[in-house]
Amino acid sequence: MKRVSIFFTAGVLLLWFACVFSVCAEDEEPAPHTKPDGSKYRFSYVDYDEYLPASRSLYYILAGLEENGWISEGSLPFDVKDIDAMNMSTREMYAALVEADLGPYIEFAEDAFYYLAYDDRENIEEGLTSRAGSDIDLVITFGTSAGVFVKELGLSIPMVDFSATDPVASGIIESSTEGSGNPYVWAQVEPSVPLRQLKYYHSLCPFDSLGIIVYGDETISGVPDIVTASENIGFKLTKYNIEEQPRETPEELEKYYELVESKIEKMCTEDIDAFYLTADLINDLDRLWPLLDHFYDLGIPVYLEDDPTCVEYGVLMLICASDIENVGRFVADAVSKILNGAEAGSLPCIYTSAPSIYLNYDVAKKINYPLTFEFLSVCDTIYTRESTDA
Repeated sequence: MKRVSIFFTAGVLLLWFACVFSVCAEDEEPAPHTKPDGSKYRFSYVDYDEYLPASRSLYYILAGLEENGWISEGSLPFDVKDIDAMNMSTREMYAALVEADLGPYIEFAEDAFYYLAYDDRENIEEGLTSRAGSDIDLVITFGTSAGVFVKELGLSIPMVDFSATDPVASGIIESSTEGSGNPYVWAQVEPSVPLRQLKYYHSLCPFDSLGIIVYGDETISGVPDIVTASENIGFKLTKYNIEEQPRETPEELEKYYELVESKIEKMCTEDIDAFYLTADLINDLDRLWPLLDHFYDLGIPVYLEDDPTCVEYGVLMLICASDIENVGRFVADAVSKILNGAEAGSLPCIYTSAPSIYLNYDVAKKINYPLTFEFLSVCDTIYTRESTDA
C-alpha cells in the first residue's frame, strides 16, 4: 500500500484544540555524569504486553537521552526502522540494550524487564523491591497498568511512566499541575486525547450514536473521557466489554479474536453510525480489515484512538495525538532532570502534542465518506492502493 505525505496546515491546529501548550525545560541541564561511586545508573523497564507503539515510543526516549548526552552517540543497537522492519517488542529491545555499551553513564540491568501480561506478578514485585536502590536506580514504565503496578509497590527509587491514558484518573499521580503526590513518581500527561479526537471526528461527519468495544481496564482505553465526550458533544454511547484474558499462545489468540468478531457482529446490530477502535482491542494488523469490514459493509466509519499503522491496514482515520518523537524528548528530559537530582514528583508532566491526520482513502471510498479537497490537503498521510494523487 502506497503512502502520500502532505504538510498539514495551521487550520487543523485550530480544529484540534483551542489551547496548545507544552511544559518544557528552559534551564540548561548539568552535564551527564556517573553515580558518586563512578558506576553507571541502572534502569529497569515494565510494560504490559507486546505492542509496537510502545517499542517506537521507547526508542524515542532513548534517542532523547542520546541527544542529552546520557547515551553515547551512535551506541544504540537499533533504530526506529529496525523496530518497524523486525516488529521488535520492547522485550527484544531491552535484551539488546543490556548487551550494548551505551557509554559511561547509564545501562539497563540484566533480568529487569517485565511484561505484566506474561510474567508472574509476584516475581516482578520481588525482583523490583529487592533490587531497588542497590541494583536498579530508575524504573521506566509504559502505559496505565504498568504505571499503576509499579507506583503501588512504593519503591524508594524514581519511576517514570509514559503513554498512560489518564495518569490522574488511574491513580499513578494525584495531579498533573500541582505535583504528583509522590516524590518518586512522574508520569507524562497528554490532556484528554479521546475527548479532542472525538470532537474532531464529529466535526467532520456528525454521528448520533458511537460504538466502542473495550478490552480489559476501561481507564486504559480512556472510557471516562469517551463518556465525557458523549455528554459534551451530544451523542449516544453503546459500549461492550471484553474481560482481560490470556492472549499469548496461538490458540489463546484465535479464541480471543473469535470473541472480538462476535462482539463486532453484535455491535453491527445496534443503531450506531460510527465506531471508535480503542487501544489494545485488535493488535494483529492482518485481522483489521476483515474484522472492520463488518462495519464498512453497513457504511459505518471506524475511527481510531491510537497507532497510525492501523490506518494503513484498514481503519478509516486517525487524528493522532501523540507526537512520539517530541514526547520521547519530553520524557528523556524528565529522566535527565531526575538523574541530576530533581525530585520526580515535582517535575512538570503535561505535554500537549500537535495533531497529525492519517486517512485510508480506500475505506473512505468504500463507505462513501464525505471528503473535501480542504480536508485532504491537511492530511499528513493518505493510504491508498490505487493512486498516490489522493
